[in-house]
Amino acid sequence: MKNLKLLFAFMLLFFVFTTINAQDFQVPKNYTLKVADDYKKLEKDVVDCVNWLENTPINKDENKRTDANAFFMQWITGSPDVSVAISSYVLDLTEKNPTLLITFMGAWTRYAIENPEDQDSFNGNFAGLKSIIKVYTNNKDSGIKKDKNVEKLLKLETDDDLKAWLTKNLKN
Repeated sequence: MKNLKLLFAFMLLFFVFTTINAQDFQVPKNYTLKVADDYKKLEKDVVDCVNWLENTPINKDENKRTDANAFFMQWITGSPDVSVAISSYVLDLTEKNPTLLITFMGAWTRYAIENPEDQDSFNGNFAGLKSIIKVYTNNKDSGIKKDKNVEKLLKLETDDDLKAWLTKNLKN
């Protein structure tokens, strides 16, 4: 029982730290992206950026969001280590809410950075889908437009259901 309480306390502290860290994110300035090492040095900033974009309401800090999106897009466009594939189902899910496309790409990128030994596209897609669901759900009153395609995902009850949906949609 004591170990369970200790584990719970640790998880709570980790969640609080992650949330605070994401809120304190500052968009990097004066960085250079020319060689592979330049990208490697900014990986922590990219993860912090993705976390901030994912956890901040889309109608808040619009100038910072624009700068964060630009930083992320510049990094992912030239990154030699991370490659994100956009399937047609992603375009269907992001058509009404284009910000969800960066959400998807960001979550895939975060997954790839945090799991360098696992560059499986299925897991990148899955991370992206989970993030789309999170951002869509958390921003229904903050500027996200209702979308029947994303609403269908919300009805899937488990990660296994979402994985089955993803498997089917990756085959199409």
